[in-house]
Parts: sequence; C-alpha cells; structure tokens
Amino acid sequence: MPRRALVAGALVVALAFSKSAGAADADREGLDRGPTDADRLHHDLWALALNIYHEAGGEGRQGMLAVGWLTLNRLRHPGFPETLVEVVFDANGNGCAFSWTCDAVDDRPLDPARFARALGIARELLSAAPPPDPTGGALFMHARSRKPPAYTRSLRRSAVIGQNVFYRPS
Repeated sequence: MPRRALVAGALVVALAFSKSAGAADADREGLDRGPTDADRLHHDLWALALNIYHEAGGEGRQGMLAVGWLTLNRLRHPGFPETLVEVVFDANGNGCAFSWTCDAVDDRPLDPARFARALGIARELLSAAPPPDPTGGALFMHARSRKPPAYTRSLRRSAVIGQNVFYRPS
C-alpha cells in the first residue's frame, strides 16, 4: 500500500474518533473558504497524538510527554517544517522523521485506550498552560535499545526518559 494512503488512512480514522468530526460536515459552506485555524489545530492535534501513540504509547506519562515535547520543539525550530502535520510526516531526504511514518505498516491506532491517553497528552501540550518540557529542548531521539546514530556525535544528550534517549543541539 502506498505510504500516502497509509498516512491518510491514519488521519481519517483518527478524525473519526473525534467527537467534533461530524460538526464540520454540518457547515458545508466552510469547504469553500479553505481550512480555518480551528481545522489546522484539529489536524495538528491528531498528528501529535498519533506520533505520541506510535513513538511512546507503551510508555508512562513522562515518556509520552517527552515525545510530544520533542515534536513541539521541532515545530518551533527553523530547521524543521512549519506545522505539526509536516513535522510528524517529514521525509527530509535522510529518511523519515519518525520511524512509524515510513515502515509500510498501517498507522491507524489499534489500542483505543492507549490512543485516548496519547490524545489527552496532545491536548495538554497544545493548551495555554502545557506541562514542562522534560527533554530540555530536545530535537532528536533514538530508542535506548539502539546504538546512537552517527548524527548524535554533534549533539548534546539532554535526557533519557523511558525507552528513549533525547538530544539537543550543542
């Protein structure tokens, strides 16, 4: 199955979980004016939740927060794309930003309880008063079980949380 179809399928299914997904259909006029800020926030919320789910869904709250913050830190950094959807699904020429986005496996959440936790944390992170960043501003990470990638030599290790090691620029 083509990669874009898997990603699109994941976002469509995630939107189907949303209580507000039907509300957008009630106002057909909105389709003529393009996406609103609320639409962008909704898609960014789901992209962030999917990333937390796939990268740290089996971890505790701190691990999930850490992956969420890493994603937000990339959003705020000039070297990364400008929306959360683009940050999460970025194929930067060196591979995919997050392994789950290019593994040719269906990205739809299979565990509703785990996805609900990831969605709740994503909402917290996008709120006016998000919890503190446990990664110290990390932009990169890898699983603790893996050998550190070559690119980490020029970075500073900022945290080890759950099953991931986090890095920020030196």
